Amino acid sequence: MNKNKMFSVSAPSGIKLMVSMLLLIVILLGNIMLEQGERDFFYYACIVWLVFCSTVFIISFYRTCLMKPGVMKMHQDGIMINGEEVNADSVACLLINHDRKPVIGIKPKGCKIVPLKLCFQFLEDQTEGIRQLELWAQASHVKITKGFFMRWL
Repeated sequence: MNKNKMFSVSAPSGIKLMVSMLLLIVILLGNIMLEQGERDFFYYACIVWLVFCSTVFIISFYRTCLMKPGVMKMHQDGIMINGEEVNADSVACLLINHDRKPVIGIKPKGCKIVPLKLCFQFLEDQTEGIRQLELWAQASHVKITKGFFMRWL
């Protein structure tokens, strides 16, 4: 494993999530406009869902379109992603979702879902980055799981 190699990483694309949230926002706005005269439970539930969907849309838009790429560096004891150190001992498993553009998730011990800050994709040298990450995981005795995984946003 090349210990000095640094990789450019970014947050995974949230286009699908943004489109679905935008669709829900339009539907909820339509319901709110139609129910203007009646202020019942359904009206207020739509407002709560509208706020929730709008918040998810804004966070996803920020992470996909506005967030600057970061750097990931591997070393013997752990991985450093965007200045945050993750020790190999605290990693439950390394998750790789092989899509068009593979998404990598580092799941800490005690967590059921991969945190936002530990979910990324390589901007360039994807194949080499994944290969180096797998070598690091094997050397650090971290389990590797390939396939779909849950992540926050």
